[in-house]
Amino acid sequence: MTILESALAIQDQIKEYRHQIHRNPEVGFYLPKTAAYVQEKLAEMGIESEICGGPIDDAFRQKFVAAGFPDMAESTGVVATIGHGEPCIMLRADMDALPMTETPGLVDFTSEVPGAAHMCGHDTHTAMLLGAAKILKERESELQGTVKFMFQTGEECGCGSRLMIEHGLLENPKVDAAFAIHVMSEQEVGTLGFTPGITSAAMDTFMVKIKGRGGHSSTPHLCIDPLMIANQLYTTLNLLPGREIDPRETVALTSGKAGGGTAVNIIPDTADVLVAARTFKREVTHHIVERIPEIVDHTVKMWRGDYEMLDFHTPSTYNDEALCEELKPYLEEVMGEGKVHDVPCMAGTEDFGYVGDAVPSMFATLGVGGKGAAPMHNPSMFVDESMLPYGSALHATVAINWLKNHSK
Repeated sequence: MTILESALAIQDQIKEYRHQIHRNPEVGFYLPKTAAYVQEKLAEMGIESEICGGPIDDAFRQKFVAAGFPDMAESTGVVATIGHGEPCIMLRADMDALPMTETPGLVDFTSEVPGAAHMCGHDTHTAMLLGAAKILKERESELQGTVKFMFQTGEECGCGSRLMIEHGLLENPKVDAAFAIHVMSEQEVGTLGFTPGITSAAMDTFMVKIKGRGGHSSTPHLCIDPLMIANQLYTTLNLLPGREIDPRETVALTSGKAGGGTAVNIIPDTADVLVAARTFKREVTHHIVERIPEIVDHTVKMWRGDYEMLDFHTPSTYNDEALCEELKPYLEEVMGEGKVHDVPCMAGTEDFGYVGDAVPSMFATLGVGGKGAAPMHNPSMFVDESMLPYGSALHATVAINWLKNHSK
């Protein structure tokens, strides 16, 4: 029986994994129910696992509370291994949901948690990796090394993988290569895409609270108007890409929230400007990240204001070209001839970039919809579940063949 045939034989189980996780979505780093479910299923397969995480630093927690996330005291990533010895390849799935509500009646296993839903497909990622774990455990004698399973929290926070790395994810055993799959609702069903080199944008977010001095609108000379400063800052930041970045490069800089105040005749004490920059080339990222704080500081202080600023940074994801070339034939073995394609770099951000910065990695996208389908993060995002066993087979095929090629 081929690996794909093994995956197709357990497709109902893979779907049930997804349905259970979909009905019980959790947001952020702290996913106790999801982590417990994953560990329970791994244990049923005879695979030992452990939590890769722990308490989150207070200052770090407060950043995310300020950004609108719930207070998250700890991270509950799950890690497991099968096989033994060197080398070691890691397979990754993210587990966290989004703080949104899905369209009622979209599926018959709708979220049972108000205000939380799996509309970015992380439920499918976890289900596919559990399926791969089951297949690989049954073929453990074929493994010429170790497979590590990474079930990640907080991808939507932009740094869940970083927290797991800080808690030892890539050690004991040391990870030599990594592979991840993300479903895409607008990508043609039955296709697999990847981008050698930079495959997703970096995202750098700055949350600025401008502090002025409020008062009556008839006496602006006695006040420090934070709304006027916010307006100046908004305009100046939007000039940055066009004046300081090579026009041949790409920068998507957006201020998604700006404002403050309560009434037309009141100058408020504070105003907020939230800005995010998405970039691809590392030199461009570094320039933007250096210049935005400088512009904030000079603009605010020019008008006698003060400010507080929180910042978040997620690197671009880099696909190792040699690893992509090595794995492509095995991906085609599962997907079929003409179904694996080079695709343009994603404009979105993916925190698998922290893993790619540390070890040779490959991130691929699995088509589960098509043109005209509801996009990712949409309340009507829909997944063709016939592709779930293909995702499991891709993980398992990559692991077995990469270990065979690199056995010591």
